[in-house]
Amino acid sequence: MKNRVFIGNLQMETQTVFTENGNINIYPCAFEQGQHIVCGGGGEVSQKGRMVTEDDGTSRFTPYAKDSGSRYTTLFRTAHGEVKETLGSVIFQLRFPKRLGKALIEALYRDEAEQQAAFIKTRKTETQW
Repeated sequence: MKNRVFIGNLQMETQTVFTENGNINIYPCAFEQGQHIVCGGGGEVSQKGRMVTEDDGTSRFTPYAKDSGSRYTTLFRTAHGEVKETLGSVIFQLRFPKRLGKALIEALYRDEAEQQAAFIKTRKTETQW
């Protein structure tokens, strides 16, 4: 079940500003001021989701499902990285703290990339990920 974000299904007249950098700001019209539409009395909510805007400005926001699990499945880990998958991709990731310095990062990178390559070799040839 999705958490309630708004007190109900509401319609509100707004002014919308589409900025060049992709920000979209939505403001209630003056005659709509004074309404309280957010559940919980906290004053504001933060939502994660997907916003789709068509060429004519028509926009839809769809919140992500809550507690639906991770979109990644970890397949293999190294000291500084991992190999993981999504429905459509295999992702190789390595992260090194800058404090290690260039020489050590270079050596660790080679070693852990080789470990990830060796992991791939253990997979069956007909693996469909």
